Amino acid sequence: METISLDNCFGCGKDNPIGLHLNITYIENKSHIEFEVSANHCGYPGLMHGGLIGMLFDEAMFYAVKKLGVITVTTSMSIEYISPGLEGHMLICEAEIDNHDARRIDVVSEIRDAKNGKLIAKAKGKFLEVDLKRVLSC
Repeated sequence: METISLDNCFGCGKDNPIGLHLNITYIENKSHIEFEVSANHCGYPGLMHGGLIGMLFDEAMFYAVKKLGVITVTTSMSIEYISPGLEGHMLICEAEIDNHDARRIDVVSEIRDAKNGKLIAKAKGKFLEVDLKRVLSC
């Protein structure tokens, strides 16, 4: 696999001064992110912004696929919002591969409240293996 730096990624990049600096780990076959919701992550006061939930899903799903050693891009994602992510709460986002067929990879993901296990949201994503040099030359 070609080595690509993600150091400036908004989600996981350690060098992005305005990024979230997410720490992505693995538990068995799932990617794992722990994220504490602060006031800066909210839309309505006290409620995590739905777009940020989407970003967490995209990061978790990307890292689930990254374990395969291929370079992919997200081609689609659907999110079902179940309960609000609350300010001051730690959330757990995990993702795993659901299906892998040639260059297409389907991933599923959930976000739960770490304290009470309450389901916050669930998502499905589709990823496509790509030649990044070719994509960047468009």
